[in-house]
Amino acid sequence: MMDQCGVVVMDQCGVVMMDQCGVAVMDQCGWRFGTIRGRSGLFPEDHTQPSAAPDYHCVHLDRRLERTKSMRASGGPSSAAAHNQRPSAGLHRGEGSIQGSVQGSELELLQHTLMGFATKYFRVDTTDVMQFMGDLALKKKGTKADCLTHILLLGKEKESLRDEVYCQVIKQTTSNPQQESCMLGWRLLQLVTGFFPCTSTLQPYVTQHLQVVTEEPAHPYHELATMCQESLWQSLNYGGRRNIPSSVEMEAILAGKSSRRIDLRLPGGVDFSVNIRNFSVVEEVVAEFCGEMAVDNPAELREFAIQVNRVNGGVVRPLHPAEYLFDFLLDDGSVFLSLRRVMWEVPLTFTNALYVEFHYQQVLGDFLDGRLLLLASPSLVQQLAELSALQRVAQGLAGQPSPQELKAQLPKHDVVTSQLQDIHSLSLQQLDAMATLGPDVAKMRFIDVMGSMPLFGSNSFQAQKVSHRSCPSPCLVVVNKEEVAFLHSKHRNVVAECVFSSQMRTFAIALTQVQSMRTVRAKKLNKAKELCHILAKIMEEFVRPSINGSLRG
Repeated sequence: MMDQCGVVVMDQCGVVMMDQCGVAVMDQCGWRFGTIRGRSGLFPEDHTQPSAAPDYHCVHLDRRLERTKSMRASGGPSSAAAHNQRPSAGLHRGEGSIQGSVQGSELELLQHTLMGFATKYFRVDTTDVMQFMGDLALKKKGTKADCLTHILLLGKEKESLRDEVYCQVIKQTTSNPQQESCMLGWRLLQLVTGFFPCTSTLQPYVTQHLQVVTEEPAHPYHELATMCQESLWQSLNYGGRRNIPSSVEMEAILAGKSSRRIDLRLPGGVDFSVNIRNFSVVEEVVAEFCGEMAVDNPAELREFAIQVNRVNGGVVRPLHPAEYLFDFLLDDGSVFLSLRRVMWEVPLTFTNALYVEFHYQQVLGDFLDGRLLLLASPSLVQQLAELSALQRVAQGLAGQPSPQELKAQLPKHDVVTSQLQDIHSLSLQQLDAMATLGPDVAKMRFIDVMGSMPLFGSNSFQAQKVSHRSCPSPCLVVVNKEEVAFLHSKHRNVVAECVFSSQMRTFAIALTQVQSMRTVRAKKLNKAKELCHILAKIMEEFVRPSINGSLRG
């Protein structure tokens, strides 16, 4: 709330008030530090009982020191202990200090400057805020980036001070006659609201403050106030950024830029350009791309995941829908983001060409990598011939392939090597039968054929060593919506019956049991980290839907 004296932020029993000149308002407007209903703060003098002001910097340390010394001392406190104790009402002013009790004197809390008041009672120094806005000169060798870093670090590391940071920034942008200073202050507020949320106590007043500005289209800071509203909504719903800005992001922020275009790697190695803001989260970018595929079903949207990958082939980590993308982008370009479908519960619809291409490329990659098992049956050679022919039609290639070209379109295992000539002959026959088939239809047929494979819809990982005595090493670890299964390595490429037959499965763990098991953090095991994050995402969707719903907010 604001009046002619400045900003007032209050809950049911707490008030903070400062004038436009940066002086704590008490005697001028009838305000006094005291207590009401057991709560302390600045209140109208007609309704408050004057009391001593607490020293927030030292009260906790003093209490801990007193407890330590009381345990050590057998008698009364020593003279050194008495010397170290601060008087509860020893308040300093610019001209000196006044000793004594507030209850004994009404002058001790009058005439503090804003800096002194903030240091004694708010615990947040406004120096960084004012230096960032240009109201104070920067320190020697200091930069605006340093000021911004200090402000954001304070709010990230000290949750108890977040409301005070909000109040200080709002104060500096209220009735500020300096246009450049006020502009920087609003930019700072937009960053503060996005990097960490305020408490539920302060939220209604911050919301009202921003709403007053956004409801006036002619207001000079209407656009920035709207951005602050969006940033505040993001932080309240997603918890705020994990990391402070990198040097590249900081440079862009100081230049007034709040967005950046990045490439999202799709299956098949194609890059899709997306525009992300400082506070864009994973689920927003997933929804944007899925919108291009005409996917708007929330259940299907949750089946896609953005992964962060190292360029050198290191860690692959799926991101949670509520994580901020900028928290994972590195200045040296050593990581890139990719998009995959990790769950296949919702039936495929093939709504448009992008939808078909995306799923075809992902299924094709899993097939060639041997992550989808083949059924060992009399029709296996015929099936491999059909799959190779469908790939050639999907690519729009003319002419007959050589045996070596065909071999490159199939996974590596003994069946392909030993019966390559038979597969090649049958593939040529299949190509003749598919003469009228279009590329998109061929891709959809390829996906349909692969959909009958035992591991379709599962996420599989090759484990070099498993500590369980009944599980041989290496083995294949398969994660789906029902269980985590460990398959014998000799069945990786071709299986005799179904995917989880007794001949190939050594043991399995139901997902409902996984959440009650003790886990060990994966270290230096890239695939283990990827498996853990995929498992967590699947469990969140199928095992704990109530928790998942609350996280999605």
